[in-house]
Amino acid sequence: MEPRKQETEEGYLRKFLPLCVVEFFFFLAYIMGYFISIQYGHGKFRESLFPNQTHLNITDKSQCDTNTSSASYRNEQEVQRVVSEWTVYINLAQGIPLIFASIVFSPLSDSVGRKIFLLIGGGGVCIKHLLMTLAIAFDWNIYLFVPFTFIEGCTGSWVVILAIAFSIMSDISTGQFRSFLFAAISFVFGVGNSVGNFIPGYAIVALGYTYAMALSCGICFLSVIGICFMPESLPPSRRSTVHFHCITNLKEIVQFYIKENESFKDSKRWKYIVGLSAFAFIMFARLGASFELLYLIDSPFCFNPIKLSLFETLKAVLSEVIVLVGIKLMQQCLRDEITAFIGSISCVAYYILFGLAPSEKYLYIAAAVGAVGMCSIPMIRAVMSKMTPVNKQGTLFGSIAIIENICNLFGSVLGTAIYSATVYYNRGMAFLVLAGFMSLAFILLLILVICGRGQRDKDDYESIPTSKNIN
Repeated sequence: MEPRKQETEEGYLRKFLPLCVVEFFFFLAYIMGYFISIQYGHGKFRESLFPNQTHLNITDKSQCDTNTSSASYRNEQEVQRVVSEWTVYINLAQGIPLIFASIVFSPLSDSVGRKIFLLIGGGGVCIKHLLMTLAIAFDWNIYLFVPFTFIEGCTGSWVVILAIAFSIMSDISTGQFRSFLFAAISFVFGVGNSVGNFIPGYAIVALGYTYAMALSCGICFLSVIGICFMPESLPPSRRSTVHFHCITNLKEIVQFYIKENESFKDSKRWKYIVGLSAFAFIMFARLGASFELLYLIDSPFCFNPIKLSLFETLKAVLSEVIVLVGIKLMQQCLRDEITAFIGSISCVAYYILFGLAPSEKYLYIAAAVGAVGMCSIPMIRAVMSKMTPVNKQGTLFGSIAIIENICNLFGSVLGTAIYSATVYYNRGMAFLVLAGFMSLAFILLLILVICGRGQRDKDDYESIPTSKNIN
């Protein structure tokens, strides 16, 4: 009987577990800072636009008026519109430099190693949070948050952090176990996001905006310190010897999807292109929902900071637990493509229910229905990664990071712009538009399932090099 191919590098836990800890604290700090900045911005604009009616304060009570004919209700819609426009500027300041950072950082990691780019990405977020803490403490102009976010974008931020993390998973695993590690690290990200959603509401009420943002900055700094002690996952013997040039690298990324290469066992480019396109539509819809916090704090839901934290935490934890357990179970009888397809159905239903929800209970129903949705993202990454040789993993995840950045830029801008334009007459319209993008991903994944049903990628991968071969 043919021996089973080795799916993990020897001692892979020495690299995997520290990465999990670092990524958990990074995403906790990142989401916490985002949550605090949006709520602070909302309060500052309300105070600026209507100084005689309300002032910036910190309370566990909602300031929402559900009477749609009242002046207070109309004023709140104006605040929502202005905050949405401010959020668009922040998204542009982050998204434009992130595209260029993705072109450079992720593919370059194939040559110089992964760890340095984790440090750069984490350091940029830490600097942004520090500057925002000072801005809140000294009551600087709220629009200074835009250049602060630009600094973060230039360092790669969370998108490059994600790309490098998945490249590290590819360095230490292959085959079906790589799919599971992708799901596991995605679970860690999700738990970090969940805790990052949970803490701010209580921190704002208990500590105030300044100390809450300082807390997120401190947590981010701890994650950067942790990166310094992580082992490098890509040894010199497995690094690319090709010299890096930005234009050449961009050309290589494009050729990766359109040019045949003998080093690939499966040269069917359609699978890469369809997979990347489906991933783009999913991320466009996911990242386009950046206005969700504004949607929940206004009528008819009127979530206060603590309730908002609890809802977002519950939704994220439910999704991540179901995805981690569900992926492991579904792998026993389903291909990764089918798992991703099931996730896309869940996402479409989630956005439709969320956009049409007339009351709070429908939001919880939507969260339960959409709990499987997140499995699409790691499964598409896994499908593409398992077709790709080890010396091209950085290029692959660099291309994915570029798409992720483009989706982050245009998705968040378009979603927030639609919400700003429709907030007066149909606040759920933006969610329905995002459901349309998810439907396109659903169609592409259906094509991937039907056309690729005769293939099993788990039989095509190469055994991971052992420690004797890589030192």
